Amino acid sequence: MATSQMSRPRAPVAGRSRTTPKWLTGYTLAAPAILLMLVIFLYPLGQSFVMSFFRWDLNSAESPFLGLSNYTDLFTGTSFGQTLRNQVIFTVASLVIEVVGGMAIAVLLSSKLRGLRPARTLLLIPPMVAPAVVGLNFRWLFNEQYGLIDAVLVRLGLPAIPWLSDPGWALVSVIIASAWQNTPLLVLLFLAGLQAIPREPLEAAAVDGASAWRTFWSIVLPLMRPVVVIALMIRIIDLFRTFDVVWLMTQGGPGNASNLLTVEAYKLAFQSVDFGHAAAVSYVALVLSLLVLALLYGIPRLTARRSAAWQA
Repeated sequence: MATSQMSRPRAPVAGRSRTTPKWLTGYTLAAPAILLMLVIFLYPLGQSFVMSFFRWDLNSAESPFLGLSNYTDLFTGTSFGQTLRNQVIFTVASLVIEVVGGMAIAVLLSSKLRGLRPARTLLLIPPMVAPAVVGLNFRWLFNEQYGLIDAVLVRLGLPAIPWLSDPGWALVSVIIASAWQNTPLLVLLFLAGLQAIPREPLEAAAVDGASAWRTFWSIVLPLMRPVVVIALMIRIIDLFRTFDVVWLMTQGGPGNASNLLTVEAYKLAFQSVDFGHAAAVSYVALVLSLLVLALLYGIPRLTARRSAAWQA
């Protein structure tokens, strides 16, 4: 009896699964791309950060350590204050024009008016144009001698405007060119957000007799808030690295009237051959853009928490 029991074959024991975790497989497959991004992105970023603490001048064989002198020199100088003010004006004015204009055009295109379908296709043209081409075209349009804009103004009996040579108009001309190219992108984003809004709240507001403006302000705009925040974040990043349009239209002039942080960094690096100060300007721009993005991301969350706490 015991012999028969010992000779009976045992049932196979289920072995443990030796499959590789999915997250490890994903990181293994993405490792070449991650390493490439580290080499292409993080190494130059770290190298430029180190460079901002040295006197990195190609005209000299030595690169002495300066600490924070490159940063303090920027804020104690006279030209950097105007450059920083130009950057703030350029960013705020461009955002206001693009967001307000983009939302208005998106609301118009989302209506059921006839003949608006070709307009949606035409909106794809300005974002597809290279910024360098936009800068050259607007430089010709705003030319005082043979520009189209001044020619139209003169035909209408209005005085010609020195768009690119007057310090008061140079930054305005750059803002107009940037808004022309980038407003259609926000229109497309807002149009997609408007089409994703559920129809039940809009129908309920119509039944209650709410006006179009009241419906937009109380229903449409709160539901569009995530799309608006994403659009603002995209444009803030782009506005702090705008270079081509400004350089080809005004080169930051006349004087420093339209000088932006990117143009200032370019001038310091490739005209003054002072890469230490240029790197410092670049990191000032990076910190400012990150602060604005942090505020843009944090304020709505803080407001939502406070409103939830008050309701509780």
